[in-house]
Amino acid sequence: MRSGGVGCVPRPGADRTGNLRCNLRVVGDGGPTMDATTLLPRPTTTSTTVPVLDDTEDFTAIFAAHHDEAVRLAYLICGDQDRAEDAVADAMVKVWRAWQRGRIDNPRAYLRRAVVNQVNSRFRRLALERREAERRVGDDRGPRDPDTQVVDRDEIFEALQQLPSRQRTAIVLRYYEDLPEREAADLMGCSVGTVKSAVSRGLERLRSMVGEEVA
Repeated sequence: MRSGGVGCVPRPGADRTGNLRCNLRVVGDGGPTMDATTLLPRPTTTSTTVPVLDDTEDFTAIFAAHHDEAVRLAYLICGDQDRAEDAVADAMVKVWRAWQRGRIDNPRAYLRRAVVNQVNSRFRRLALERREAERRVGDDRGPRDPDTQVVDRDEIFEALQQLPSRQRTAIVLRYYEDLPEREAADLMGCSVGTVKSAVSRGLERLRSMVGEEVA
């Protein structure tokens, strides 16, 4: 494990179904220690043309290299640390399954796309329920004074979480992750035009919520 970085120590074992269970211990810089247990299907050897993973060394190296970045991306989209961790764990299972079918050309890009898809599919319903609850309760903050209005990062981030998932994801990828439109489109599985439209509409909605200070 590298000192001062993120480490992933596999402790493999087998369950009754013959699947490989790998216990991943993740250590952050100066932060708390997290233990995550991921049930990973055992690689098959039925194909002689597709390379399969014989152990978890390469996979855990990918986990260690990109885990924090993936959690940050998930958090920016969903706005909740625990849900971000859960989404990344689910995404890593999908990456593992793809890894079994053959080596992934770009593990980082594959993981980021899996995270985007997982966050949006996992928490879309929760976001709708939250907005519905907020509408029922009502907004008791009162009118804003445009002469004294100050928009901070927390307020913008809170407003960002209220956007539809596509608009929120597009803005996160373009402005928080600083990705080109083409790369954002690839991660979202849509066209560049769709990304442009989602960003434009999302920024317009943000301005209506927090003011013209939004870029």
